[in-house]
Amino acid sequence: MSELEAKRVKDRISALPDAVLFHILSFLDRTEDAVTTCVLSKRWKKIWASVPSLVFCDEDNPDCVSFVRFVDNVLFFRNSTDIRKFHIQSCCVKDFARIYGWIGTAIRRNVIELDLSVEDFAGDDDHPRVFELPESVFTCKTLMVLGLSSNFITNPPASGCFPSLKSLNVQIDHPVNKSVEKLFSCCPVLENLRIGGSHGMQRDDQILNFNVSAPELKTLRIYWCSYDVYEKCCKFHINAPKLENFHLWQDPPTDCFLENSKTLVKVTITLDDPLHDNSAEADHRFAIRGTALLAGISSARSLYLSAHRLKKCCLPIFDKLSRLELILYNCYYWELLQELLKRSPNLENLVLELNECKCGESSDHQWIPPQFVPSCLLSQLKTISIRGFKGKLDEMDVARYLLENGEVLKKIIIYYNDHLCLKEELHKQFSMFQWGSETCQVELFSDIREVNRASLGIF
Repeated sequence: MSELEAKRVKDRISALPDAVLFHILSFLDRTEDAVTTCVLSKRWKKIWASVPSLVFCDEDNPDCVSFVRFVDNVLFFRNSTDIRKFHIQSCCVKDFARIYGWIGTAIRRNVIELDLSVEDFAGDDDHPRVFELPESVFTCKTLMVLGLSSNFITNPPASGCFPSLKSLNVQIDHPVNKSVEKLFSCCPVLENLRIGGSHGMQRDDQILNFNVSAPELKTLRIYWCSYDVYEKCCKFHINAPKLENFHLWQDPPTDCFLENSKTLVKVTITLDDPLHDNSAEADHRFAIRGTALLAGISSARSLYLSAHRLKKCCLPIFDKLSRLELILYNCYYWELLQELLKRSPNLENLVLELNECKCGESSDHQWIPPQFVPSCLLSQLKTISIRGFKGKLDEMDVARYLLENGEVLKKIIIYYNDHLCLKEELHKQFSMFQWGSETCQVELFSDIREVNRASLGIF
């Protein structure tokens, strides 16, 4: 393109309104990238100074002095417009007072979303310095989203905490104090909460008792790993009368109690067993914690459950449950399925995923039909999906039982392992079963990825 032709080309982007340009620049990963746009033209020279999102990260900048100077300059030369999002990720700034000043500037500019990840190991990788959350964060009237990923201390004031906070994301990887226990009970309008972290990597890790008391909370996610296994585990006590979505992943399971949880819609539970301890004592501990947990989520309408050792719990009645996705390991397969069917009278959709056992126990378990057919099979259960089907005798017995006793079944889908069983053989065996529902359809897929292909029409 000649120089004359280049002059005739209209810069359509620069002609956009300021608000649109601010919005475009807010999608850049770092504020540093937004600042570099000042060299594009006179029109862009000061655009960066009004970008509503500021993201500072020293991960790619080993020179701490230049990083601090850059943040100071951005905040100093910025115009008077509000800061919508302020994200600071730092592991090199040793002067926490400087960081407090940056946070204060964001709060004075009516920050809505604040994300803090502040660490300073000060020469000791095992014991980072503690970052104390400033009181101004607790009392900020515009703050709606808060993310904390630091070795921090929280000392909330007695009243007036988080008047507008709707979403809180906390990552705790080295608890050195118990002040964080207070954080989840001073959020009067909180709707979304995520708690992640680990415990026990260091001997001096504090044992935390999390007390989540949030009257408006709708979604709660907990991801927690304990390296002390069963000896010194943290506890979770949850009081959220409006909770609708609860997602829990624990390795291993710790004490988790829910109360006033009558509005649950969707629950996902994954309880892992890191040491594969096959002792009766380990089974007993797992059962106690599993029993307490399941009692608290018995009002759920949809449940995903993966718990390798969960077999001897006293299960509650799931009288609202309409969808169950159950991950079964072949060391404890069928007794858990039987109990859940018996205690879910309104179950309409059942998904089973059959996995290999993790603990090395024998997988030779027979299906023993219950004395009475569960009521959900007789009047409610409409669809069944079985994944990981290998055609073993006990699996065939379960499929036969469900098909023969499902009086209102509309469809059974089997995803089978074509290395272990043949479609023609499965077709032959299913054709010999008695059917409880005349309108039921059976579909076979050699792999779950074939679900969008033409299904096999049999019978």
